[in-house]
Amino acid sequence: MKNIYTITILCVLFKIYQQKKISHPVPTFFHRKHHNGSLVDMQDRDSFNKVLDRKYSEELSNEYIGSVISISPNVNLNDQHKITISWKIQGKVSYNDWIGLFCPHNDNHTNVLDYIYTRVAKDWFKGKGSFSVNVFNLRSPCEFRYYQYEKAVLVATSKILKFKKNENEPVHGHISMTNNAGEMRVMWISNSRDKPTVYYGLFEEELILKAYGTSQTYNASQLCEFPANNIGFRDPGIIHDVLLKVLLPNTRYYYKFGSGNYFSDVYNFTTPLPAGDATEHKVLTFGDHGVVALLSPGAHETSKSLIKEIRESNIRMILHNGDISYAMGYAYIWDQWSILVEPYSTLVPYMVSIGNHEQDHLTGGSKDPSGAGNGFHPKWGNFLSDSGGECGVPMYYRFHMPDNGNAVWWYSYDFGLVHYMVISTENDFSPNSTQYKWLEQDLKNVDRKLTPWLVVTGHRPMYFSQAQLDELEVALNMQRLFEDLLYKYQVDLCLWAHVHSYERSCKLYKNKCQEDGIVHIVHGTAGRAIDLETYFTVPWSVFRAKEYGFGRITVYNSTQLTYDFLSSKDRSVLDTYTFLK
Repeated sequence: MKNIYTITILCVLFKIYQQKKISHPVPTFFHRKHHNGSLVDMQDRDSFNKVLDRKYSEELSNEYIGSVISISPNVNLNDQHKITISWKIQGKVSYNDWIGLFCPHNDNHTNVLDYIYTRVAKDWFKGKGSFSVNVFNLRSPCEFRYYQYEKAVLVATSKILKFKKNENEPVHGHISMTNNAGEMRVMWISNSRDKPTVYYGLFEEELILKAYGTSQTYNASQLCEFPANNIGFRDPGIIHDVLLKVLLPNTRYYYKFGSGNYFSDVYNFTTPLPAGDATEHKVLTFGDHGVVALLSPGAHETSKSLIKEIRESNIRMILHNGDISYAMGYAYIWDQWSILVEPYSTLVPYMVSIGNHEQDHLTGGSKDPSGAGNGFHPKWGNFLSDSGGECGVPMYYRFHMPDNGNAVWWYSYDFGLVHYMVISTENDFSPNSTQYKWLEQDLKNVDRKLTPWLVVTGHRPMYFSQAQLDELEVALNMQRLFEDLLYKYQVDLCLWAHVHSYERSCKLYKNKCQEDGIVHIVHGTAGRAIDLETYFTVPWSVFRAKEYGFGRITVYNSTQLTYDFLSSKDRSVLDTYTFLK
């Protein structure tokens, strides 16, 4: 107890010296780096906009007739594809000449998606060179353009990039559960306004069943703050949502999704276990993913390991504890992240909770679909503008979670012997709040004979011991405001993220280990930079690791459940704990 009092005093006395979390850069479309190896941050507009300090002509200059840009390959591209851009310029070049990508291809130069200085090539001063980048399917025609900086003229344009999937074909597929084991929800994005349709059946060659759904989208005016409602906005496409009903529980189905004449490949899923079904199964859990994977081992290795686990270990579900794509107002990141996860989000239900980088904002509250107004801003909190103005809108439209709470913010569902409760740590959770009342009512209604295991998941942790004083102050107030409620209803396990390291507690209540306490696990380790701060000495911390990884829950029966923390690098088990009733 002495240690926790010490932490509290430090939080109060040294608030102005708080250790801030490592900044969260938003990578440019190409994930460009500075010379020191750090990411070029889209949030640093002065850095990103260096080439745009003058007005360029949008007409090809007659002075540079014969100049060319070639792309290899430029047709039949995958949704993520590495291409090489080459150029040969007939005329004077300059040190700050640049080649930019424009999607759609007729966009004004001020809307450049990303660019590369031509001086990256060895022979740039001779007017020739090449470089390679990854491009992503944004459901629109794209082209590269060469601009001469000193003369502020357009020198050359490339042929239009052509992806395998055109703008009307389905992308970003994912599935999710409802509160009915005989249902599965299928969602995807395209530019098609034709009726969204899923064909499905028990055999891959016989998709004889058919279901229709609904479609919707959102625009910049629906977002709360800059940059999401301004320079960061890009058309999200048409978001399609189809509910499959009257399915056999615990049964494999094959399906494809699309609209009009355009459909996906055939995927498969296994329907959920009904409440009380004692079938042994596994679930994967993690938080803080993102897309910086293209330049670091984190999210990229995690995603590769997740798909291997699903294929080899009978995984039935994924729980993603907030901080999903880290778009933070720059919409193309949602496209890149969705492409990264589609190989496994189409195979098992992808269940999400909302994090600070999807929700937190200071203004524009009338647009917040959670009903939080201008957000949750207690005097002890650090709930700022972490979403880059998104205020939960992209999450709300892109993910449809069970309908027994408040959309993606809080909800619950059963899976076999486990009752899962998802809460929002970014919305008011104090007693008498709407969320608290829902949480209390849901806990009261859990049938522990049917679902003996009770798991609560959210983004910010209630318990962790790393030296991040502002985050620890939030954790202390989470303990003060609703730990008693979780303890009263004998929650078995709380899964948290937000802190980018791994930590597991003993069975815990009010900072003391005790047999009827709750195990708290923090695993915000799926992709963003690992937090390297030191730890406070606390008696309840059992295991810590500053490594990329993810969790795996194995439900054996009504008396035994195991949680493993696996390395993203090689899926080796770094920590394990078995719950026994």
